[in-house]
Amino acid sequence: MSSMQVIAGPFLDFVRAISLAPLNVGVQITAFALPCLLLSETAHSGLGRWIFKPLASLGFLVAALSYIPNNSTNLVASTTTAATTFNAWADIPAAFTTANSVLDLATTYLAEVKHLVLNVAPTIISTTSSAELPNTALLAHTTYTKAMMGAFVLGFIGDVLLIPARGFLPGLVSFLAGHAAFMVAFTFHGQDQVAQQGGLGLIVTMAAIVGPWLLPKIKNKIMRGAVVAYMLVISGMVITAVGSIHCGQNHLPERTVGALMFFFSDLFVARQHFVHKTVLNKWIGLPLYYVAQILLASTLRSEHVLVQ
Repeated sequence: MSSMQVIAGPFLDFVRAISLAPLNVGVQITAFALPCLLLSETAHSGLGRWIFKPLASLGFLVAALSYIPNNSTNLVASTTTAATTFNAWADIPAAFTTANSVLDLATTYLAEVKHLVLNVAPTIISTTSSAELPNTALLAHTTYTKAMMGAFVLGFIGDVLLIPARGFLPGLVSFLAGHAAFMVAFTFHGQDQVAQQGGLGLIVTMAAIVGPWLLPKIKNKIMRGAVVAYMLVISGMVITAVGSIHCGQNHLPERTVGALMFFFSDLFVARQHFVHKTVLNKWIGLPLYYVAQILLASTLRSEHVLVQ
């Protein structure tokens, strides 16, 4: 066995369990919008940013709702889902052979999004009785599911706020709240103290590198304080994500890998705003961010719900 295999073996064993199946409609929306967003950033197209960034972020919201399991036949039967119809990527190019096929594809996707927003989302946020939710059974969702969905909503809001330059600080606050929601979710999922200590050691090491590099470049005291607060909260998110590795019935490395990818994507956001503006920051940071959100969304497939 080569030295490279010795080094890479444990990591490969850890991430081998990652699965995005099924590649639901939300994943497909993000996969379509992200390259368009990157091209818009390269061309400095404000219109492209306003179209494709919210669309890419809508994708991870829809993906999260699609991954949530449910035991309600009423929910499933309410529409034909695009995740079922276009789960295979090979089916999508064929849809563009005629105008009618394109229209059918768009109609199917819109029907799936409508189903998720009108039928699945209310079961997460509602505290009413099932009789008050027409055509829908009331599902008992876990705190993990509710906190994760709150984090994704805050992430979507933060993405929109970050589009104009003046929205950086409000966007930062939105993401800070989102990371706090992730922390709540990971904590309620369960924490292994040994793994948590390992995460703490990793974050302390990263902070010792990132702090001296970034903070001296932020001259505004309010902004510096906001960035320090953000760094503390995202560090807590990573620590609790690592701490949840050995908890729960399923081994889901997506939580840890997604949290770490989120952390590193934010380094490129910070580099863009405070160190050196270059489109390379977007081409590295944005894919890291959106893949991280999709990975975190996919962990919802392991949650169990009961029909009340």
